[in-house]
Amino acid sequence: MLGAVLLQACLAVPARAEGPPGYVLGPQDRVRLKVFEWRASRDEVYAWTALNDEFTIGAEGALSLPIIGDIQVAGLPTREVGRLVGARLRDRMDLAEAPDTAVEIAQYRPFYISGAVDKPGEYAFRPGLTVAKAMAVAGGPPRTVDPVLLRLERDAITSRGDLVMLHKEREQLLVRLARLSAEKDERPKVEFPKDLASRGDAGLTTLMEREVSIFEARRKAIATQADAVEDLKRFLRQQLDALNGQLATADTQIKLIATEIRGNEQLAERGLATQQRTIASGRAMAQMESEKLRINTDLSRAREAITRADLTILDLRARRATEVTAELRETQKLLDHLKPRMETAERLVLEAEVTAPRFLADRAKSRRVQPLVRITRQTGAATQELVAEETTLVLPGDAISVEPATADGPAVSWPSARTGAITSLN
Repeated sequence: MLGAVLLQACLAVPARAEGPPGYVLGPQDRVRLKVFEWRASRDEVYAWTALNDEFTIGAEGALSLPIIGDIQVAGLPTREVGRLVGARLRDRMDLAEAPDTAVEIAQYRPFYISGAVDKPGEYAFRPGLTVAKAMAVAGGPPRTVDPVLLRLERDAITSRGDLVMLHKEREQLLVRLARLSAEKDERPKVEFPKDLASRGDAGLTTLMEREVSIFEARRKAIATQADAVEDLKRFLRQQLDALNGQLATADTQIKLIATEIRGNEQLAERGLATQQRTIASGRAMAQMESEKLRINTDLSRAREAITRADLTILDLRARRATEVTAELRETQKLLDHLKPRMETAERLVLEAEVTAPRFLADRAKSRRVQPLVRITRQTGAATQELVAEETTLVLPGDAISVEPATADGPAVSWPSARTGAITSLN
């Protein structure tokens, strides 16, 4: 009794040993043998170790075993194979009774799948495998590249890149506009729009710093030129003061010489002065009047130079104001032209990223058709072909052919973009 229990324990095999209902062995199936014999004389269970191993069924359907030789097992269930192995061993070894033999499937022969799957080929079989599971193992439907989707992806990338560049161009123009406005109004510093100044973007911060540097450099250049002209005016005013002093001195000397001439004339009338003295006084008078004329000429030139300096400052400021006004007008013109371009780019992005893919997905969903699946199954010497569904069970050795679903659908007609989805640029 104890020996029988031990023998049953040694021969115990998992529930999957029998395989799927009605399953028979075939080439490439790998089986595991367990052969034991109860020897009552020794009160022990003897294991036939040479046979207790895994063996693969050959292409001809034969199982090559040590001691026993070849046994044709193709088309037989595992229980029948165990009976044959035990009977063959009994006959070969002249045993009184056939040893107890159990056969379990260690590895099923593979199944094959081809057609409209992503990775067709040979795959290991697992019990409970259905057509749906087999297609999933093979990667599902092939990942075909839809040229329309490729175009949409390419257009989306291009449109998104164009929109980013347009936003950057707009930011550059707004920052430049703020700097030009500060120059035109002669403000002490540039005041940028709050939405730009508070953004914290590194590139935008660099751009604003550059515009501030331009603003400071231009203001410094104008101030330097104006200071130079003011220095010239101060020098000319000093010349005017000096010339006015010289003119006053000349007038005093002329008055003194005139007094001297009148005194000489009176003395000459009384015979107390010579004629040469009167002539010398007249010559001195002529020289002083000539000097006064030169001083007046220099005064006129100095006043004219001051006037030209004032005009230079006015011209400098007017020319700079004209240049800034022209730049302002051009910058505003570029901003005005940029607005419709940005609106167009946003519509293209919306179409490429949202509207068109959603439309394609809805159309594909409405046109979805199940593929046609055929199974070619070897049953003994006959070959059977059957049309399968997703829930159809697959057997080892089955060849599954998946034909792609075909359905005619309408041509793509893109819906128009919603204007409400466009970002305002005002």
